[in-house]
Amino acid sequence: NGFVNPSPAPKNNGASGTSESASSCTSSASLSSASLAAESLTPRGRACAAFADGQPLIMGTIISDGWLAKLTLPEVCAWICLFLRERRLQMTAMEAVAEMPPFSPEMQEVFAATIELGEELEVEFDTTLSKMMLDWCEKKDIRRVACWLDAHMLGVFVKSVLRVVSYLDVVREVLLGLHEFELYNRLDHYTDTLLGGLVTNESLYLLMADQ
Repeated sequence: NGFVNPSPAPKNNGASGTSESASSCTSSASLSSASLAAESLTPRGRACAAFADGQPLIMGTIISDGWLAKLTLPEVCAWICLFLRERRLQMTAMEAVAEMPPFSPEMQEVFAATIELGEELEVEFDTTLSKMMLDWCEKKDIRRVACWLDAHMLGVFVKSVLRVVSYLDVVREVLLGLHEFELYNRLDHYTDTLLGGLVTNESLYLLMADQ
């Protein structure tokens, strides 16, 4: 199934192998169940297991299969937003972001592959927040975001940004385990990309007015 390595067939050493088998069993028993599980997982399985929420099977598969290799940091941030499922943002900003430019061809391919996996697992995705996050990462203009959302929803967007930061911690850890060093380095400084300019006098004023 692509997630677990096949277990090797046990060796039958007959009576002469009894002591060796006993020794082997004792040694195996000393291993933790966690380490045994980790050893049995394929790279794809380990990538999926790294995520505690979202859609681990989809996220881990897309990452381990190399789909993110051609994306920029802002585009990876936008891809992560597919899994946040902020329906409140979708409802208020869907019409506003519909007029934004389309995603790059590379990003469209990744989104298509993600949506295809989602269909197999009966998971639906919405790109509204992804478009907003991509625009935020590239333009860093809180006024644009404020124009798309009702005033009381700006705090929800800020929380979404913080969740993307948390997800990127895990994504980079997975990439390191997969030896995808080029993409790992490309995602460096992600906190500056996501949070830089978010806490300004203007954004603080908007957030305070939202309380």
